[in-house]
Amino acid sequence: MTETLVLAPSGQDNDVVISAPATTPRNVRTEIAYYGEPGSPAPLYITDEKTRLKNVNKFHPATVYDVRGSGVEHTLDVSGIQFVKHESKLSVHEFDDNERIKAAYYAEVEGVLKNVTGASKVKIFHHVERVTLWEEATKVKDVATEKEEKAIPAELEGPVRGTHIDQSYDYAPEVVKKNLPDESERLLKSRFQIINVWRPIKTIFKDPFAVLDARTVLEEELVRVKVIYPTHEFESVNVRGPSEERKEKEGGEGHKWWYMSQQSPEDVLCLKMFDSKTDGRARRVPHSSFTDPEFEDRDARMSIEVRALVFHEDDVE
Repeated sequence: MTETLVLAPSGQDNDVVISAPATTPRNVRTEIAYYGEPGSPAPLYITDEKTRLKNVNKFHPATVYDVRGSGVEHTLDVSGIQFVKHESKLSVHEFDDNERIKAAYYAEVEGVLKNVTGASKVKIFHHVERVTLWEEATKVKDVATEKEEKAIPAELEGPVRGTHIDQSYDYAPEVVKKNLPDESERLLKSRFQIINVWRPIKTIFKDPFAVLDARTVLEEELVRVKVIYPTHEFESVNVRGPSEERKEKEGGEGHKWWYMSQQSPEDVLCLKMFDSKTDGRARRVPHSSFTDPEFEDRDARMSIEVRALVFHEDDVE
């Protein structure tokens, strides 16, 4: 069947379109890792791979729904996620070159975000890539654009099994202050968002990336946690699984998870980590990798995630 492409909103460039492939959904029954302890967590110290894996999670059975052929159109302000069609000019091998990524790919991402959101200003402050181009083991590069946010050693990263949001509500303004110190006072008076742009470098089979519909997550299910790496610290958010009482009352699983089956490099996912607006639009999207039993024997995932500050300077708070 042919793929249906929905053009970007009127007045925006039409090289960005919403992905809506007309195929049969491939929903996956799996387990999702949630924060499993009562009360607030102690600071999470991550000094090596073993301590990274010690984060206390509880696995809940869950269905991850395929956006392909679902008939559901996701947008950043409604569900907190948006899939767009965009072909990068970088080759597969160029994604192993950090300087090339900064020089060329950052501009592409800025263009995508401006087209999708209508933002007046975009500032990329970080990216992480997971690649296996010429080596057997997964190589991870975590690159910051500012000295204050030093790169995390590669051995401390990997596809994350644990539902989380990258920044807490309180920490998000600190990201602006750290990365745009001379402009932060002015920029914080207007609407700003933190949006991640996640792209496969090769088509994804193993360890696909799942996002949680922002409308199905309760505020009381969010748990702030201080994360301390050897190089820096920040405050992120862990997420509790929906209670049995909630699932019984609502007659479902509580949370609604989404992914794109066999997501290709042209299928770019934008997901919102923060929005300063509190008028009912989506403000945050928990996310996690998950196990797809059918593809566990496939090659390790290759992807790049860019994190950006997105400003609407004419939308003053």
